[in-house]
Amino acid sequence: MYQLFHHFRIQVSQGQIFWREVGDGPTIVFLHGSWTDSSQWVPLMQHLSLDHHCFAPDILGAGESRSFTKIHPSINLQVECLAEYIQTLKIKELCLVGHGLGAWIATSYALKYPEIVKGLVVIAPEGVTFDNYKKEWGWKRQLASNFSPLVGFLKLIYPLAFLLGQGKKIKDWFNYRQIMLEWPVASKILYRRRWVEIQQEMLNQHLEWFKLPTLVLQGDEDTATALNQSKTYSQSAPRAEYHIIEGGKPNLPLQMPEVIAQYIREFISNKIHFSKLPSPEILNQDRLQDDYPYRETA
Repeated sequence: MYQLFHHFRIQVSQGQIFWREVGDGPTIVFLHGSWTDSSQWVPLMQHLSLDHHCFAPDILGAGESRSFTKIHPSINLQVECLAEYIQTLKIKELCLVGHGLGAWIATSYALKYPEIVKGLVVIAPEGVTFDNYKKEWGWKRQLASNFSPLVGFLKLIYPLAFLLGQGKKIKDWFNYRQIMLEWPVASKILYRRRWVEIQQEMLNQHLEWFKLPTLVLQGDEDTATALNQSKTYSQSAPRAEYHIIEGGKPNLPLQMPEVIAQYIREFISNKIHFSKLPSPEILNQDRLQDDYPYRETA
């Protein structure tokens, strides 16, 4: 039976954080992927809420979370906001689950606050490099740019490309560019910063010293880049378990919530020891509740 979801907002130093919350028990915090918001987690939270207290915030600048001023997006900024959010809600221990960009933020938070994070689940994680990654990054950086000579050239050759059998590929690039433009914070963090700044926040070297229990999940029908990043992540983190999900496409939490929920439930049961701390109360005087609790639908 599905439980009632609650929606809340809370002030942090950089802005206002919106989140979805449901369930009771040990705490799980979900961080959404690059090109979506916390609604991505609704089907998965429905499965896990019977025995876990689930929180799914929109990261700062995405979804309904708003910054007070113009910000320069970065992983470090998102980690600071997440830390303030978790501290304000008085969450003492948790399992972090992140997808894509959310996995990069979750890992960076866990590296900085290992005393709070008891275990980490990453799905198709961003934030790791592999051979030829910078070349691919440069291509996507041009695609994400507001004023890109590459995009102008692709538009010019688009009619001819169809005659040569390449029209679908270029159309897919245009569709991906449109997604990037619709999610500017993720686009800026991933592709529209200087390479040296992005490189400083990459996880590769830090993962070698990462001691937390970690579960890496990856769909086998995802992009080659995602597969390479998940493989590199799992090889770099000493305590990582790596599972390829057969038939899994890019958005695993939405596509296969029951399967992912089972992986997470078994991981928590077998690898994580939670203290007998009380679960944070759903209602709290520091939170601004949106109207009333209601059912979320997938």
